[in-house]
Amino acid sequence: ALAGAYWLFSHFGVFTPQTEGLTEAILVSFAAVYFIQRLASALLSPGNPARRLILVSDGAARTLFVLIVSLAVIHVLDFFIGRMNDIFSSPLALTVSKSLISSLLISAVLVMIALVRPFKDKISGRAYGWPVWVRTPILIMAIFIIAAALFGYIGLARFAAAQIVVTAAILATMYIGVQSGQVLAAEGAFPQSVIGSRIKEKFSLNDTTLDQLGLLLSFIIYGAVFVIGLPLLLLQWGFNQLDIQTWLYRILTDIRIGNISISLLGILLGFGVFVVGFLLTRRVQHWLDGSVMARSRVDIGVRNSIRTIVGYVGIALAAVIGLSAAGFDLSSLALVAGALSLGIGFGLQNVVSNFVSGLILLAERPFKVGDWIVTGNTAGFVKKVSVRATEIETFQNQTVILPNSDLINQPVGNWTHRNHRGRIEIPVGVAYGTKPRMVHALLLDIAASHPRVLKTPAPTVVFMGFGDNSLDFEVRVHVPEVIDGIGIATELRFEIAEAFEREGIAIPFPQRDVNLKLQDIEALAEAIDKVNRNKKRPSTQGT
Repeated sequence: ALAGAYWLFSHFGVFTPQTEGLTEAILVSFAAVYFIQRLASALLSPGNPARRLILVSDGAARTLFVLIVSLAVIHVLDFFIGRMNDIFSSPLALTVSKSLISSLLISAVLVMIALVRPFKDKISGRAYGWPVWVRTPILIMAIFIIAAALFGYIGLARFAAAQIVVTAAILATMYIGVQSGQVLAAEGAFPQSVIGSRIKEKFSLNDTTLDQLGLLLSFIIYGAVFVIGLPLLLLQWGFNQLDIQTWLYRILTDIRIGNISISLLGILLGFGVFVVGFLLTRRVQHWLDGSVMARSRVDIGVRNSIRTIVGYVGIALAAVIGLSAAGFDLSSLALVAGALSLGIGFGLQNVVSNFVSGLILLAERPFKVGDWIVTGNTAGFVKKVSVRATEIETFQNQTVILPNSDLINQPVGNWTHRNHRGRIEIPVGVAYGTKPRMVHALLLDIAASHPRVLKTPAPTVVFMGFGDNSLDFEVRVHVPEVIDGIGIATELRFEIAEAFEREGIAIPFPQRDVNLKLQDIEALAEAIDKVNRNKKRPSTQGT
């Protein structure tokens, strides 16, 4: 709001040159102090140790927070007084005095930061200071500023103090960016975030895809930290802006390895185009499935096939457009693909065969998701049809992954291809001597009276023939849901057994008649007599 008011006043010429400069200095000073205060709060979090990025003790966090804000205040006051001196043309002695005071104050604060004991021993609880590689550079910088000021190099001392404060702020900001990237890269972190939840709801992505997206975003944050932070550091230490732009342009657009030129910016642009195309494809799939086909009462198998085809076509187009945006010559890729086609044809023959078979299955649709199919020794319901394989869930809840080429090259039976009706057969055997016409009428009456048996086509009973032990019949009925056939057949068998018991109809079991000739009987009798005589003969062994 303050910045907007300043712009309006400046745009309409309300300010005088002096008041405009003074207002600008006040706004910049307040913004700088606020930024450093928020930065220190994010790093140290004095009131919330769980969110602390620099793992120091609670007391050290509060002390360091005060010292860092003090550095910002001293630096900003020096800047503000300097602008006041410029606006009101103050004497040079006043400028030198304020620079000397601010330099000595900043060096004193640096010494206090170096002497802070931020860590505690977990066993003894004794506090100890910074590592040598942290404390020593801070003390060297503070001593350098004090020495330069005391030897009369006030401008050098003030320059070094300002560089230390601003450089530390830039490095702290970069550190927070790197930490943010690490948080996003953590497994399962992005799907649980607010942004991840919204993306998941809007584009119907699973947690694995969101986790990979979080990893991608972390890489983007790392890149942004270094692409923005390093130029700011170079500018702060006196490098020319035009040189930095030239270096950055060459790094992003023209990295040469021999005769090959690589454009990082083009690659990032192409990848971004692919991601946008991928997300748009998912959005179109969701819209077609949920808004168009669902409202049109399209069969679920057709919906799955259309959704799958749209997904593959959309991803392929996104990949081609992304490669083109990245600067790849598609004609060269076509030549490379042609050169590799022979090797791929031999090395990936099965993969290509399954891929083509998958496209044929999606186009011809001999079965769809939810169908009950039988192929070879596998029977179950189709759960998913992809371009490489088909997922089938058996009646034992086992998931079987069948390559699509097997489904193309082998016979496949589909119980629910056109409708869900089916026919079940129940073999029945009765004992010889039973009246066949009575059995036929009884079985037909049982089949026709069952409430879950279709009237059209009507049930039938067939006299199959004369078996070894029984008169063989077969009951044939049609049911509206073939998946219910086992249950209906069980109920019919119970009713048939109960009806046979009421009518006194016997259900035979396998039996064999053994015929012995007279000679065989006499030989068997002699063998039995011999065995009996041997049993009656007293033992000849001594006791």
